[in-house]
Amino acid sequence: MKKVLLVTEYLNPPYDEGIKKTVYNLFLNLDDTYDLQVICRHGFKKENISIVNANALFFSRKIKNEIKKFDPEILLYFPFQSSTFASYLRLKILLFFSKTNKVGLIALQPKSLAKWQETIVKFLKPDFAFTPSPTLHNFWNRIGCNNSLIPLLTNLTVFKPLNSIEEKFRLREKYELPKNAFIISHMGHLNKGRNLKTLIPLQKLGYQMVIVGSSSTPSDALGQESLKKQLLQEGIIIVDRYIEHIEEIYQLSDAYIFPVIEENSSIGMPLSVLEARGCGIPVIMTDYGSIKFFLEDDYAGIYYSKTDNFIDCAKKIKDNLNKKYTKTNVSQLNKLFYDIIHKKIDN
Repeated sequence: MKKVLLVTEYLNPPYDEGIKKTVYNLFLNLDDTYDLQVICRHGFKKENISIVNANALFFSRKIKNEIKKFDPEILLYFPFQSSTFASYLRLKILLFFSKTNKVGLIALQPKSLAKWQETIVKFLKPDFAFTPSPTLHNFWNRIGCNNSLIPLLTNLTVFKPLNSIEEKFRLREKYELPKNAFIISHMGHLNKGRNLKTLIPLQKLGYQMVIVGSSSTPSDALGQESLKKQLLQEGIIIVDRYIEHIEEIYQLSDAYIFPVIEENSSIGMPLSVLEARGCGIPVIMTDYGSIKFFLEDDYAGIYYSKTDNFIDCAKKIKDNLNKKYTKTNVSQLNKLFYDIIHKKIDN
């Protein structure tokens, strides 16, 4: 059984946004498949999880000793900051602490680098890397970094369709949402980068927009309070508390919308889209990240659109309320995610 070291920042709940969900599910799989040791800044108590209080670059005697004691064959670094210049520096430090020459990086979204930083990164790149972002995938190809484009994971035992319309109405009553409205939901950080103002025209036309903000949204997120105030004034419902059973929000919805355009405003394969499709809900979205590459239109369950055409897509869905959207290829992505990572570890 190969010895794998996973280094990351957060392994503690709540698992309510894409990066935290992905690293936690990866931990569960690696823990079940390999001799795994974890080093993180924040986590839960388990014998193979070491929680360290290190500086920003992970330059720490404790980390060095933990790595030396475990002596991994494979070292995987999963930065929450994704592919920042500092993440590459941390990776180099981890490599310096380790005897292994097999070091991997998992980054879920691209980050802007200055030209001089790009030049240095060419000498800091890992032995192999994984990303769901086509932009980051292309950048790594350009600098000669061995990498794979990967999908992300969805827990389909949780994110699944309801059995009846009565269950849908019961959930709307539970969350105090209008029973007979046409509800279009969105999950994610409440900031300007999410392009949430494009939901206002839908609200004005009578669609009930519901936004569930992540508890991980930074308190200083760009324009958060003024944006929230404007959306509320338009009648959009905002739920900015942690919801334990987030799948119920998808299940009570008639559609899900993902209006993001800016690459740094979401991970390269938005999990909310996969979760909505797992729940059998149609999705209206911009052509963002690798969703189209891996799922295409997912049995006509995904409507790709420019932001000025969201209204037409919503009308098509509303005019076909009896259409079923439960058939999906999301389950195939789970196996593909693990197959790609295991292949790199095992070879």
